[in-house]
Amino acid sequence: MADNTGVIAPTSPHRVEWHGWLDRWEAQQGSYMPDREERFDIIIDAVQALQGDAAHIVDLGAGPGSLARRLLDHMPGARVTAVDMDPVLLAIGRNALGDQGGRLAWLDADLRSEWGAAVEGAVDAAVSTTALHWLQPHALAGLYRHLAMVLSPGGVFVNGDRLSFPEASPLIAAAGREMRGLQETRHPAEPVGDGESWEEWWAAVAQDPGLAAEVAERARRHHDHPDHHHQADLAVHVGALRDAGFAEVETVWQHLTDRVLVAVR
Repeated sequence: MADNTGVIAPTSPHRVEWHGWLDRWEAQQGSYMPDREERFDIIIDAVQALQGDAAHIVDLGAGPGSLARRLLDHMPGARVTAVDMDPVLLAIGRNALGDQGGRLAWLDADLRSEWGAAVEGAVDAAVSTTALHWLQPHALAGLYRHLAMVLSPGGVFVNGDRLSFPEASPLIAAAGREMRGLQETRHPAEPVGDGESWEEWWAAVAQDPGLAAEVAERARRHHDHPDHHHQADLAVHVGALRDAGFAEVETVWQHLTDRVLVAVR
């Protein structure tokens, strides 16, 4: 059991190396994205530029808190509500990072639900990184409509993710896919330090007896990712944000299809 702010109560008598699991998560994520830290910096800079240092920020699909803790490190007056529905990642984040002196709250919620009702206080900004591309277009549109209601007037949304070129430009979209493939062949992902692949990391998690309850709950929720080939492209994200009521939507950083998209309510 746990509330939305504190450290989760142990569900197993086995000791879990929470900080070790978080470090291994960071390493395997870094293996797939060499410019990960640069993208984090751009997201943080965008929030600061538009909302200042004392914002209440909701991190959508926060995982174990990779972006959340960087936001708090760079923005001493900010507080973050980290939202995710993966019980394994939430347990790691809650236990490794805690509540950061009351500045970090954890919320177990499905982004396809009306999660905003459980967030305490006005929300100045929302962020996400490498998470929302897993949502199908109809679910993404629903999330953006809900987010527009949750954000305060003038609030900002900053999304760092792989957003493909619009299919309305088929030649450029195809070229973008080919260019990414060429770059990945030329510069294949390499483990950072003791970094594992995504599959290796999750296989190791499944072998930790201290995480057995969380792994079982994850399976019960069928928490997995949908088909890579039916994900929303950039145009779908931009259109859904504008339809939800966001007045401005622009890309502020880009490397091929890896982008930081900013929207102002």
